[in-house]
Amino acid sequence: MNIIVYTHHYPSPQGIGLTQDTKVIHYFAQKLVEKGHRVQVVHLSYWPLKEIAAEHLRYLWPRIQDYMIEDVPVRLIQYQMLTPKRYYPEWFQAPIVNAQLRRMKKELGWTADKVFVHFPTTFTGLTEIFADCECTLGDFHNMDCSLLRERDSKGKVLRFIRRLNTWGCRNKRVREYLTSCGRTPVPVYTGIEAELLGSPEEIAARKQQPGGLKLIYVGQLIPLKNVDTLIEAVKRLGGKAELTIVGDGQERARLEEMAAGCENITFTGWLPREEALQRMKQADIFAMVSSPETYGMVYLEAMAQGCIPIASRGEGFDGLIRDGENGFLLPPGDADALVALLSRMEAMSQEERCRLIDNAYALACAMTEDQTTEGFLQANSIHKQQQAVEM
Repeated sequence: MNIIVYTHHYPSPQGIGLTQDTKVIHYFAQKLVEKGHRVQVVHLSYWPLKEIAAEHLRYLWPRIQDYMIEDVPVRLIQYQMLTPKRYYPEWFQAPIVNAQLRRMKKELGWTADKVFVHFPTTFTGLTEIFADCECTLGDFHNMDCSLLRERDSKGKVLRFIRRLNTWGCRNKRVREYLTSCGRTPVPVYTGIEAELLGSPEEIAARKQQPGGLKLIYVGQLIPLKNVDTLIEAVKRLGGKAELTIVGDGQERARLEEMAAGCENITFTGWLPREEALQRMKQADIFAMVSSPETYGMVYLEAMAQGCIPIASRGEGFDGLIRDGENGFLLPPGDADALVALLSRMEAMSQEERCRLIDNAYALACAMTEDQTTEGFLQANSIHKQQQAVEM
């Protein structure tokens, strides 16, 4: 099958000049290649208005560059954003990009059977994405909803995305907003590599161990992650709880100062993925109460190691994590609620703890890359019920 993946976020090699981005969509594209599909990624990137400088002015006319990442071919298209928080090309830039896309397809020598558009609002004006086939799926994220809600007073973006055959999303908040726009999206999720799953024997051994309050957080140390909430809750519990913080970022110095003198809070800094997974195996609970959070692959990675997850209610994993069944949901940034929950978890019976571990592990096993990639392929098809409802 021939597939084109359009995305606003994608990693790039050193030397291209872009900040290193998430690999989540790359893992998806890579899995499509491994399954034998022919894939081309189009990475649309912009220089924010606040970063405009003499060296960026040349990107008023988009810059085109090709590269490969682990057998996945990528066409990078960079441009200078001129309107604050618009995120999609200006009126004079869009025809140039469309022409470049036509040229790319001619060079490929094949026509797409399916088209995936991640962050579809950022492609507004790029009508060439509809030229190949009717099987177009837009994978909407939080930022798409923000653009529609706050920056689409003339309805240009809404008219554009209505041309997508299918709308998809990966959390409740996005689903509810898109439904209010006149179309019900299908759930589309990104999975983890099957190799990351702890073995059934490892999970069984963990269940035999006494439960505790060894918490772990793995991620960036930035404001929206609310790591300070975890620190405050652990400090208030005294010596009953431990917290390991794996990651780095702009908040690290402030968070370390906040945790100063608390011996049961450890900062490891950034760790390679394999080491971070080993730390998860040593923890009882994975906690991340961020907001906003579109999805959160790290929850799955932790559940795959036998951790009980704590996530934010109304954010990315609400719906996948079912409160009290395979993890817990809390209001984001609520230290009082976290303290109360941890006290409750301390008193849990071994039977209840084992049930939570089993259910969390079962979800991770049901969401490997093979399974979720197949879900994308099935969702990207023509559905009469998905046709736009005129507002």
